[in-house]
Amino acid sequence: MAGQADRVAPAGMVLVTGDELAEAVASVRGTVVAVLGPSGNGDVVEDVLQSTWESAWHSRERFDPDRGSLRTWVGTIARNRAVDHLRAVGRSRAGQETLEASAVAREKTAVSTVMEDPAEAVVEALAAHREVAEVMRVVESVMESSEMTARALAVVLAFGDDVVAASEAMGVSVTALRQARRELVRCARVVRAAQEVARSGQAVTMRVLISCLPDDGDAGDWARQVALACAQAGGRMEAVTVEDVMQATGFSHSTSRQYLAETRHLLRVATTVIRNERAEK
Repeated sequence: MAGQADRVAPAGMVLVTGDELAEAVASVRGTVVAVLGPSGNGDVVEDVLQSTWESAWHSRERFDPDRGSLRTWVGTIARNRAVDHLRAVGRSRAGQETLEASAVAREKTAVSTVMEDPAEAVVEALAAHREVAEVMRVVESVMESSEMTARALAVVLAFGDDVVAASEAMGVSVTALRQARRELVRCARVVRAAQEVARSGQAVTMRVLISCLPDDGDAGDWARQVALACAQAGGRMEAVTVEDVMQATGFSHSTSRQYLAETRHLLRVATTVIRNERAEK
């Protein structure tokens, strides 16, 4: 893939070399495999990686190191090429009309696509593609599983949020894909809210962090319930037990354990985003 001659970068522009690009493409193989799922054999993966290199090579003038690493930039291209493959496979299936997305729809990211009512205000706030892309860059860095991120983006971008169609094409269970989508939505909303807090200059208190958590059923209103229960128990998240959550919410032991772990994760996400946003200023 690195056989083509490197061009000299125009003044003031960073132009990556073929070798650097080939190394970056090789490093995102896992992303491609995760998006394709069981439907992607070795040959398909190699084809997608080759397509990724070609796309990146021809658009390398657009790479901006100030906005992220080369690997992150190439990873986005790789995910898009893998999604293109899944879309092509899906179109060959009868009845998959939802896969015939318009050019505008294909430009949308997971945030703008999945955040329908009651989160219309959030969608409007993220209408600018550049801002959406920035939110998603942060979301990808804070989600607990890169495979889960890739699956969620594939569900939204390739299958128009049709989890059943995505499950059939990717060979991944509907349950796993729905969980991936929920995690993507939760993290996206927390990131967006935390960025607003960072810009506002507010002091980072437990109350402020709780305000960053999702508060509707689709994204998990349980997050705020658990966080509020934690605040009532003393405000030190690390000191809160499953029993504290059970007593405050009435959830079962297993549900309380799961929700406590996920709420801790989301609060860490909010804290990390606020700290990083302020450090960059």
